Amino acid sequence: MPGFTWELFCIALIFLSALAVTAAVSIVSANNRDPSISLLVTSVVLWVLTLKVTPVLANKYRNRQRTALETAEAVMKNDKRPPVLYLRSFKDDEKIARAIAFYSIEQEMKVAFFEIGPFIAMAQPDKPDPIDPGAARMRLPPDSWQRQVGEEMSRAALVIMRIGQSDGFWWELSEAPKRVKPERLVLLIPGEDGQLYETLRQRASEWLPCELPEYKPRRRPFAVQGGIVYFEPDWTPHVRRFRTVWLRQTFWDLFSAVLKIELKPVYEQLGVEWSKPAVQPFQLLYLLVLCLLVVLFFYLAYALVHNFF
Repeated sequence: MPGFTWELFCIALIFLSALAVTAAVSIVSANNRDPSISLLVTSVVLWVLTLKVTPVLANKYRNRQRTALETAEAVMKNDKRPPVLYLRSFKDDEKIARAIAFYSIEQEMKVAFFEIGPFIAMAQPDKPDPIDPGAARMRLPPDSWQRQVGEEMSRAALVIMRIGQSDGFWWELSEAPKRVKPERLVLLIPGEDGQLYETLRQRASEWLPCELPEYKPRRRPFAVQGGIVYFEPDWTPHVRRFRTVWLRQTFWDLFSAVLKIELKPVYEQLGVEWSKPAVQPFQLLYLLVLCLLVVLFFYLAYALVHNFF
């Protein structure tokens, strides 16, 4: 993954400068003083730059990722480890793509699974790949896709299935107990639709030799939604909810650290060394800016009330 490149540095510099100048204008105004014309013009220019330049730099950043994508065959040729197979409904490819963040969710998943094996997925027959795929794509023969998927499930180091309602998902779930050891199977609970999991719980006993535990979505604002279900070797299921990890995720990579932390027992069962995602120094600056904005808000509120009365 590209990491923190010059594009992100420029975006952060322009945005923080716009915030700083706007804060200065607000403080001057709250103290019954007129801000200078130069300060007002600087504030407007910086916000215009933020709105105009950020999309351009973000696209340059994402192009770095797109040009590096290889086919599944090429990836597995260079990396001899058994792959991590990602199974999902093709309709979910665009549904979970973020329009604002610098990584798609699938690209962030790739980071979390990298230490287990190469991250691969099946490509939709006769359709172009998604704009921002994270998993290397493998083309399926239209007339024998089930055979191909079944073979890949059998050889994978880990199979992660995003819960859905398509006929393909139910077929893959029915095949999983036949081809995948319990500790090599993970179900991904989508954060945007918790009702899908309840539908799965009602039907899973038709194919899985266990009853899935309950899962209730969090209702707190800004909480990360969704989670995973993993299994012990005797098919004992466990639910792990995603939790926000403020210091280990970044504004350009929101999900990979969250996912990897919840994958810790999966790593251990596979015998793969797990390391906790590192604290991100730039995230400390991001949180500091948020705290300063909160302090500025209360200061401005106090100044306005004081001047009014």
